[in-house]
Amino acid sequence: MTKKQVCEVCTENESKYKCPACLLKYCSLLCYKKHKEACKDTRDKTEQTKKSEEDTNVIHSGIEQTEERVSVEKLEELADEQTEDRVSVEKLEELEHSVPLRQMLENPHLRTILQNLAKSANPAKQMEKFMHEPLFLEFADECLQTVEPSAPDVEMDSD
Repeated sequence: MTKKQVCEVCTENESKYKCPACLLKYCSLLCYKKHKEACKDTRDKTEQTKKSEEDTNVIHSGIEQTEERVSVEKLEELADEQTEDRVSVEKLEELEHSVPLRQMLENPHLRTILQNLAKSANPAKQMEKFMHEPLFLEFADECLQTVEPSAPDVEMDSD
């Protein structure tokens, strides 16, 4: 003899169903509809909490990765190979201390873009793609203003 389960919503009828999200027992569509809103609110809060925790972990991870520094020795090696397009070590160090750049790097989307660019097998193609992202353009402009403060603003074609 099996024990009959009572509907956990109306507590009057025998339950025939279980909520797929929380496994609460219910007897009818009407009881399910009554339960659904409360269950949805609980699921939404749980999902929001999970997402918030994931976002926080990504931000901390991104900040740690961003804070990794290129060694001064490596920068000095690059400085010895001066070309017209090469930025001096001193100017690169100015980037490190730029408050606007630090604030921009708090944006997880920008950090993701920069990480993808750094990992790319074809950085030139990735750069071309990211130049259509307003956030990346703003970051690039701020970098240029930091290393070449007297350079005039350049209008980009929007092909």
